Amino acid sequence: MRANDKVLVENINDYFTHKGLSPNLIDDIKLKIKRDFNKSEAVDKDYIDYRGKSPAEIILVIQRNLFTLQLNPVIFFILNFILISFLYDKQYVPFQAASGITLFYCLVVLPLSIIIYGSIVRKNYLYSNKVERYIGLLIGVVAIALVFLHAFHFDFNIYVVTRYGHQFIFYVGILFSIFGVYYRRLEFTGIGLLLCQKTIDAMIQNALFAQFGSIIIWFLLLIVIIYYTIRVSSRK
Repeated sequence: MRANDKVLVENINDYFTHKGLSPNLIDDIKLKIKRDFNKSEAVDKDYIDYRGKSPAEIILVIQRNLFTLQLNPVIFFILNFILISFLYDKQYVPFQAASGITLFYCLVVLPLSIIIYGSIVRKNYLYSNKVERYIGLLIGVVAIALVFLHAFHFDFNIYVVTRYGHQFIFYVGILFSIFGVYYRRLEFTGIGLLLCQKTIDAMIQNALFAQFGSIIIWFLLLIVIIYYTIRVSSRK
């Protein structure tokens, strides 16, 4: 490690220790920046020269991103949970149909929110995510608009969506759930289970069995929400 890079790491450690961050979080920040040193080493430069920023500016970027990184999964989960609950009309599934507002959410809002979520995670503490914050704010405005439109029954018509379309969403929910458990990102598990609950009628034709399966999914979802809430509230 270069001398200036080592000084930068020490400055980061001293600053955030003084700010009262937990040792685990400080170690995580230092680990991320040490990995990022590979980029500056590849061009044979000190990290601050590679970034074109002073140590103070780099620390300021990290400090700003800490708040965004902590809120990112929570906002992602709450936003999509509310929209799926409110906009995905379960009653249309047995009739192989879906509202236009449901299709808009599934094809536009959900993928875009995942892209923003992933971009913030990828940039982590070290790079500005101002663009992502603005796009996230725009998604929030669109989400509020969709909720109000649905509340006043402006659902952009009803469209034919075959049973296979709803089954595809069910499988997406399964993949989200597995991904969330495996990578310990329970926000994806919660969203995945809710997608499964909304589309289970496309998988099980018997109404009684479908209702039983829906209850089981709700029970699993409740466990995930309780555990996720405890984990978020105890995060330091």
